[in-house]
Amino acid sequence: MTDASAAIKDAAEEAANSVISAHGITVDDDESCFEALCWALGADVPYEKGLLQFAQAIVYGFDLNGLVEAKIELLGEYKLDYPQDYEPDDVTRMQEELLRLRSLQQMLAGPAV
Repeated sequence: MTDASAAIKDAAEEAANSVISAHGITVDDDESCFEALCWALGADVPYEKGLLQFAQAIVYGFDLNGLVEAKIELLGEYKLDYPQDYEPDDVTRMQEELLRLRSLQQMLAGPAV
């Protein structure tokens, strides 16, 4: 397994652990937290709530908020401060991307469940 796949697997396990812990679900000795979460979804944890909590834990674990903030800073404070350095179509695309990133930033910062 590559380092990236191991990191993803570890992050999924950690995220699953946070969800099952929040719901008081125990893990059998022969299963992972991720497997326990999969078994618990529907029966002990509503699908929507459990999957949303899992996704939020992944976002937090990988600091995706920080990644989005860095991209906003790059576009908004560096590239778009000097629009004369770019073609008009490129500036328009960057402005559109900046709007999408700000929208994503708001969604990622949404209320925790």
